[in-house]
Amino acid sequence: MRISNFAAFAVILSCSISAKDRQILWDKVEAGMSIAEVHAAYPQGGKIKWHGTKQTEIEDVVILEGCEAEVEIQHASGFVDVVKVKGKGSLGGRCADKVLTALSAKYGQPAVQRERGGSILARQGEVSVWSKDGVAMRFKQYTGNAFGGGGLGAASWELAYTASASEIAL
Repeated sequence: MRISNFAAFAVILSCSISAKDRQILWDKVEAGMSIAEVHAAYPQGGKIKWHGTKQTEIEDVVILEGCEAEVEIQHASGFVDVVKVKGKGSLGGRCADKVLTALSAKYGQPAVQRERGGSILARQGEVSVWSKDGVAMRFKQYTGNAFGGGGLGAASWELAYTASASEIAL
């Protein structure tokens, strides 16, 4: 039986982070949590939806005043490997600017900041990365039009939380 590179990486990640050493990624979510642990922390109903073993989704999370997001706790490997916070659309990307400012105020200047072109599979945007207490935060602000990169109905930003590479035994 052949294991994909991603599955092998997920196994290494989950084995290398013991329960007592797990990093909090977002809210109550820790890197390496099992699906059962996620479901216990976030019971299904209302704004919380379970999508099988793929992910747990929380809708309409207030990030900052006037700025909401959808949170995806991804656990397709059986364990949490990433939490994505996807900002809801906003005129001119104003929430993306507010979130970027708040992240910079809290964590300082990003370690990495670059512009990234769009393609058929990825929208154009600017990426900023911070690393703090074993957690890497990758913020992407979508650009490309007057509505914040995707129009009023699309996310104008996305923030992904993962365990830092230094925490992973490769």
